[in-house]
Amino acid sequence: MKVCGMTQLQQVAQLAALGVDYAGFIFYPASPRYVAGKIEPAALKALAGIKKVGVFVNATVETIRETVAAYGLEAVQLHGEETPEFIRSLNINAKIIKVFRLKGDEDIAGLTDPFEKEAAAFLFDTKAKEYGGTGQKFDWSALRSAVLGKSWFLSGGIGPKDITDLKSFLADQEVYALDVNSRFETAPGIKDMGLIEKFIKGLKGE
Repeated sequence: MKVCGMTQLQQVAQLAALGVDYAGFIFYPASPRYVAGKIEPAALKALAGIKKVGVFVNATVETIRETVAAYGLEAVQLHGEETPEFIRSLNINAKIIKVFRLKGDEDIAGLTDPFEKEAAAFLFDTKAKEYGGTGQKFDWSALRSAVLGKSWFLSGGIGPKDITDLKSFLADQEVYALDVNSRFETAPGIKDMGLIEKFIKGLKGE
């Protein structure tokens, strides 16, 4: 489980207590969930118990390297038009998650194959004007027949009402993790922790 768009250190600690595996922090200035200036780098770096993922959109190599070091990020999520060559040039001590924005009718292998060597994992999100956080879903059916050589995250408008559909989809899919964001917010970057806890228990059948 990954909860993205975090902007409060206290809530990140609460996610860790709930057993959430990953917390996502958006380093894209145009996003309403832009984390710079909201969480001190040293404080986040010192926080243990959850893997910290930095989300970048067409950022420079220097910016990504500096941010990984300052915030103690264990993974970098590339949400823009980054190329395999760009990923190779990063040379950072953090796992790379490459994002693919889908409508649902794409040739998945055609999109992912060039990144097989460079990325540690893939993430599939909804194709929209914005780079994530839209609250919109895409058609998951294209992923049912996809043969992927990497672990992958399912993202894109997943919300509290999707538990039944998710259980059906997850029953025959090797999804590594679910990535949730805007559907669990009271305001951009502020999560409803009770809703997240209820969602996790619902997926587990508790």
